[in-house]
Amino acid sequence: MHLNYRVITALLFISSIFFNCYPLLLATKEEPNDNTSVLLGTYLLLIGNCNTGSGLWARDLTTQSSVCVPVQLLYDGNNVQVYKEVSLSTNYDLVNFGKVFDTNTYNKLIATFGTPSDRDGDGKIKILVMDIRDGATTNSAYVAGYYDPVNYFPDNFLSRIRSNYAEVLYLDGKELIAANNSDPTAFTSTAAHEFQHLLRFPRMYEVGQSDELWINEGTSEVASDIAGFGPQTSRLDCYAGRESRCSDGINGVSLLDWNNSSSEVLKQYAFAYVFMKFLYESSGTTEAEKQSFFRNSVLGANGIRANSTGSLMSVFQTSANFQSSALTTQNSDIFFRMYTLITGYSFGLSGTNFSNVEQVQSDGGNINTIDLSNAVHYYPLPTSLNRLITNPVLPVTPKTNIKQGSTNFYNSAPTNIPTNPTRKNYGRVIGIGKGILLWADSPSGFNASVRNVTETTGDLSHIRTKPRSLKSVIGSEPGHQFPICGFEFTSGLVHTSESIPIE
Repeated sequence: MHLNYRVITALLFISSIFFNCYPLLLATKEEPNDNTSVLLGTYLLLIGNCNTGSGLWARDLTTQSSVCVPVQLLYDGNNVQVYKEVSLSTNYDLVNFGKVFDTNTYNKLIATFGTPSDRDGDGKIKILVMDIRDGATTNSAYVAGYYDPVNYFPDNFLSRIRSNYAEVLYLDGKELIAANNSDPTAFTSTAAHEFQHLLRFPRMYEVGQSDELWINEGTSEVASDIAGFGPQTSRLDCYAGRESRCSDGINGVSLLDWNNSSSEVLKQYAFAYVFMKFLYESSGTTEAEKQSFFRNSVLGANGIRANSTGSLMSVFQTSANFQSSALTTQNSDIFFRMYTLITGYSFGLSGTNFSNVEQVQSDGGNINTIDLSNAVHYYPLPTSLNRLITNPVLPVTPKTNIKQGSTNFYNSAPTNIPTNPTRKNYGRVIGIGKGILLWADSPSGFNASVRNVTETTGDLSHIRTKPRSLKSVIGSEPGHQFPICGFEFTSGLVHTSESIPIE
């Protein structure tokens, strides 16, 4: 018995809500029965042009459901197609943007990170410039761009979150384009940032890994520079605490433990940018050598991908400019030393200032004094980060606590390291007349159960908050929904923000 259209419509609505909990169920390959045929036909009538090629699916981020966006093709190049939402009005030259992405950004980033997937078989990246449905109002925070991994999977027409089954980047055509007035590279650098996410996601999915958030986002930040849109002065000024929305800069902010609801997120992006930029520049003496390091970090070197801080250090050991005499061959020590160098440089240290660095290498271990002068020789502050020389991190009054992956900067000598510490890779730089107290942690075995630890300098007992994992979901288990990577929330100069799991 055939169902009437009112019942069909009601069932479609209910099914869409239900299947929102299972957005990546694959469409069945079985022949539909009569009722299924009616349902499918009616649904195609309801969704219209997204199934005829004149529209693209995008998320309404206020409702977490997909909308079919009518589009106009503006540029069709060798590697990229640029679409504009039909109702969007803009004076920005999107045709020229397409040409720049096609001939510059695309080539530079695939040379660095490898070729993209090609789910629809057309060999091209689609960029949809639209008014992103984010609920933004005048002078409010907004979403400037994102990559949605749902497009990597076949579409499920009963899901509220739909897939184009194609390589798609989404860029905001209103607030982000307006940001070009104060930051001329806002739009182009955002596209480069999101492209790294698109290139990286299939590599994660293929091996069942979810990469540490700071690594993924920090790499995307540097990808904008590689494409020619850096260095990012607003990031550097935020890092140093010299930007209005980044009071105190990275003082006390964790590079490793990200909280997307925190007011620190812009500082964490700045921190990830500076550290990853330092690591990238330190990996080689030529652009080819540096690109090789990044390529290996994403694709894998000798079977190792940089999905965690420890594995990132393992890949760094394979880089052309790695010097074991300066950094040792232990991942935890390598991370501690590179972390100490970049935070020290950020506070105006150089040369012999690094000759006396105290380090606690293991929980409950002894305090060792190490000399990093040799490391300074091999890994100086790169010229691309020279702004940190004229605009170093501003110190703060001594804090009573320190988090894993963070550094506290003082005008006076730092707090002494207790004789019986319970921190791993905890340390300070001494004999410099001012204070740097840092807790780099060990990169081996990072996990959600310890990543939230905050310790008070007067009380060394661990204070654990509720364990959480900030790793992106990359499985298709029931109830898991894929993250949109690379949101940008800002009320001023464009800043890439977070990868937020869609729940």
